[in-house]
Amino acid sequence: QLATAGSLLKWAVDRYRDRKQGPLLDQASEIFRDLTLGAFQKLRVDFEQTPPALVAYRPNSLAVKVSGLSDGTRDQLFLALRIAALELQSDQGTPVPFIADDLFINFDDRRSQAGLEALFALSARTQVIFLSHQEHLLPVVQKLFPQANLLQLSADEVAA
Repeated sequence: QLATAGSLLKWAVDRYRDRKQGPLLDQASEIFRDLTLGAFQKLRVDFEQTPPALVAYRPNSLAVKVSGLSDGTRDQLFLALRIAALELQSDQGTPVPFIADDLFINFDDRRSQAGLEALFALSARTQVIFLSHQEHLLPVVQKLFPQANLLQLSADEVAA
């Protein structure tokens, strides 16, 4: 009976946390899901660890600690958190510009496109400045951001 009661209590607490988690984690979870092309479904703080830690959940509910994520997926997590924070800040009335330099260095092409789509959505709320040396992303940028001001520097200009 004690084990059953403990399991029910844990289930109720987890359910409550899922419903009441902060707006930042709700928004970041959606963005992270899109950036990882559905490989992860939600983010949650695991309060059973000391100290509490952020955990990413796969569609099959498998929990993955941040340390267990690949470099690219960890970059996608941090990008999701940054975008979610900026969106919440913008909702409060004071948009802050987003400046990114070679953001997609550890992303594959499909996740880079998902990242650019996330920046496009963010650009409806605030100014986005994106710097990159990855020329293969240029067609995606031009398609998503037809109004963008693109400036291409030559190797000589970059070296100067």
